[in-house]
Amino acid sequence: MTKNKAFDRAVEDISEVFMFDHWMRFYFVFEEGKKLTIKIPDEVGEQVEKEYPALKSLLDLFNNEEIDQQKSMNNVCSFIGARFDGTKYSPKIVPKVFDSKSFKLEMYLFNLWIKGHETYLESAVMSFTDWKELYAGWREQEEVKNYIERLSNAGSGAHIQPPTCTTIQ
Repeated sequence: MTKNKAFDRAVEDISEVFMFDHWMRFYFVFEEGKKLTIKIPDEVGEQVEKEYPALKSLLDLFNNEEIDQQKSMNNVCSFIGARFDGTKYSPKIVPKVFDSKSFKLEMYLFNLWIKGHETYLESAVMSFTDWKELYAGWREQEEVKNYIERLSNAGSGAHIQPPTCTTIQ
């Protein structure tokens, strides 16, 4: 039982890192010539440091740096490796998280939420805490819970229609 709790916490922790990365790139990527650069205002960095001190070092890794998909993935993976693999969790857990159905489902749902709420999310720069609260609220909607349950019970290759709820959470 303890092993599953540690695994579930690892899924949550690692998912949070990917969500945080997405949040940074969603609001703070700026085009300079042909380069994309992440520029996070000091007050946002200070807020992150207060609310998510562990994620502040990831923010620092990205801030004022040129970014592309590969560099973003490398930064996130090295951050996860340094922060969780063999330190917070046993060396066997983190690789299993990446291959797990629960992690893949979480990332799928998060991306589905972003796509469904993109216009709303673009309406103002929101804090990472706001994103987490909105996403958690969306996940608690009955239609979404039913969808998650159908996805969790589906065999591989099943095609299940995403929820069509339009309520902003």
